[in-house]
Amino acid sequence: MNSCKRWELKKKVLPQHTDHAGVMWHGTYLNWLEESRIDSIANAGIEYTELLKRGYEMPVYKIEIKYLIPIMIGEEIIVKSSFITNKGPRIKVNSIFTNLRNIIHTKACIDIVLINKETFKVARKRPDFLDNCLKNLSNTP
Repeated sequence: MNSCKRWELKKKVLPQHTDHAGVMWHGTYLNWLEESRIDSIANAGIEYTELLKRGYEMPVYKIEIKYLIPIMIGEEIIVKSSFITNKGPRIKVNSIFTNLRNIIHTKACIDIVLINKETFKVARKRPDFLDNCLKNLSNTP
């Protein structure tokens, strides 16, 4: 397995991200995790739309989220994600949500899998263009 460098996405908690008590709503975490994953892959060399055009998708297989400290309206948060890859079709994305003082509020682990978009079957061998992108994700900063 190959543990990769950490990719960061900075966000600010707006009213639409919270419940009536001003606490970040659980669905927002999923949206930000997805945005972080797609942004990381794009910055490593391939837009998700290009992946789709080439006949592949990377749907979520499993999600685990641990809410440690509530995130409140107005807070600036950094979603820090790292990719763990091997030769198979599964990719693990570990993420933490920190504030600007680097205090961890939330930890998440998402397993994604590469599938053929037309057959919806798992692609056992990653295409070279995606393998190269994942290698870029593992380069040291």
